[in-house]
Amino acid sequence: MKKAVVLFLTVLLVFIFCSELKASSLQKSIVPAEALWVVHVDLIKFKASRLGDIVLNEIDALGLKDKIGRFQKQFKMDLLNDIDGVTAIGLGKDENDIVVCLKGNFNKDYLLGLLGKEDSHQEIPYGKYTLHNWDSDEFGAFVDDDLVLIAQNKNTLIRVLDVISGKKADISSSSLMEYLKKVPSNAYVSAMVKDISAISEEETDVFVFKKMKSALLTLAEVKENLDLKLDFMVDTIEDANNIENAIKGLIALANMHLSDEDSELRIPKDIVISTKKNKVQIELVYPTDDLVNILLGKVKGNLFF
Repeated sequence: MKKAVVLFLTVLLVFIFCSELKASSLQKSIVPAEALWVVHVDLIKFKASRLGDIVLNEIDALGLKDKIGRFQKQFKMDLLNDIDGVTAIGLGKDENDIVVCLKGNFNKDYLLGLLGKEDSHQEIPYGKYTLHNWDSDEFGAFVDDDLVLIAQNKNTLIRVLDVISGKKADISSSSLMEYLKKVPSNAYVSAMVKDISAISEEETDVFVFKKMKSALLTLAEVKENLDLKLDFMVDTIEDANNIENAIKGLIALANMHLSDEDSELRIPKDIVISTKKNKVQIELVYPTDDLVNILLGKVKGNLFF
């Protein structure tokens, strides 16, 4: 059986490189109040967007057709049509503290049959649920026919099941709820975190990340333009002003470099960066077709100095 993380990364790979609709919005009832961060990808909204339409038509050019085909053959699951939404929940700093929630159309009997063929497979009763353990450090559970949880730690998985069953508080009582309320209805990606600096303090030396506290990132589409918004808080007003000036300076340097290289690529001048006390807000609106051309290497230029 493939590692659980492979399943999650494959779904995200389809999203990154990649009718009648019912959106797969983030369900607050599955997120524990103590979650440190949450990332949600609404694949139904993405596929309905201009970016999704272009990417899905470029699957072969992006080299993903064979990978998706092999996945479908092994798991009897069509990544492009059967997965509606992916939610990753971080309950700690370690990867063992992550629970991945998959919403969609699953061939439950087939997947359980695959597990049954694993010599390491064990079933662990937990209330009305059955936990499945395989490869020693892989755990999963069907909440119902269209919701699957996967984690690398049994207790982490149980913490989310306890929220779903009403034994513990959900995100409604968390400080992240204020960010959840701000997620645009048309967003196909949303990510929120309580304290970036605390989570990444040992992982990065980047000045901005060291200063960032709580944050919200959303990706949506407005009139065939990608709309990226990033809101985050820092410790002081001085930090906010310094970050604003630093980002504007980097954009100016990048555009000077691109101009010297006679590049067709430019960082948009209408990127909006503003501060309000210790809050920083960044918004970028970029034509979707132009973005895809950049990703596919159809635009002359390189951002790297």
